[in-house]
Amino acid sequence: MRILVTGAGGLLAGALRQQATDGVELICLSHAEFDLTNASLMEQRLAELRPEVVINTAAYNAVDQCEVERDLSWAVNATGPQHLAELCAARDSRLVHFGTDYIFDGAQTTPYSEADAPNPINHYATGKLAGERAVLAASPRHLALRPSWIFGQHATKPRTYVHVILRQAIAGNVIRATTDQASVPTYAPDLARWTFALVQGGASGLFHTVNDEGLSRFEWTRVIVAEALDAGVLAKPIEVIPVTTAYFNPNIRRSPYNILSNQKLAAFLGETPGSWRRGLREMLRQPPWQPHTPPRDDD
Repeated sequence: MRILVTGAGGLLAGALRQQATDGVELICLSHAEFDLTNASLMEQRLAELRPEVVINTAAYNAVDQCEVERDLSWAVNATGPQHLAELCAARDSRLVHFGTDYIFDGAQTTPYSEADAPNPINHYATGKLAGERAVLAASPRHLALRPSWIFGQHATKPRTYVHVILRQAIAGNVIRATTDQASVPTYAPDLARWTFALVQGGASGLFHTVNDEGLSRFEWTRVIVAEALDAGVLAKPIEVIPVTTAYFNPNIRRSPYNILSNQKLAAFLGETPGSWRRGLREMLRQPPWQPHTPPRDDD
């Protein structure tokens, strides 16, 4: 199966390369090689490469900046996926597109299922929902996946929340984390593995693709610090102080509760997706995180 992956330099594209199974030919193209804002270039690449499946990992996901660069973020997150979905449908290629948990307003207090109605409350979420809906409307064979809080190791772009927290913790800084934002950490290699399983299993439509166990950003931060201590990445405990979102004076509205249910995914896989805790432990035992070595007495 020939699969074209967009956003080649990103975390998820890297995980897809690592998790590709036998019989899968991956062609990974960068933004310059496959620009979602350039419909003619996308059409040219699809004609040249003739993929059976396109996995679109490209997105404009700087959530706060989307409020400023509205036209660009809409072009990447909404219009671009629509054009790509229509081009794929015309060539009888299947498209896998990634949405976001941000599309829910957080009014609910139980995990959101695929049947729950979205209600985006910021520009990023509005654009992502528009793109997702356009993809699903373009072909009944297309697939839209909603992950949340993706984390994992990347050779050149250590930008996930785990990296941010560990950099602060290694520097010895006190960390403040919000108690009023809740979602599900999702380990990128797990997400890549589920993606291949869904594609090869002939799935279509909408799936929530997250690990088990939702929690607040504050609780997530405390787990990161505790696991880093256990892995020897940190030399000593770091204080994590609970705050609300208002403490950071945000320029956009954020949902207080975005925990997604993965029951539909579990039913398709025939097993529970599993905890993100295993992925976090695996990540902390990979470079560049190195166990802390206490100084010798004669140093």
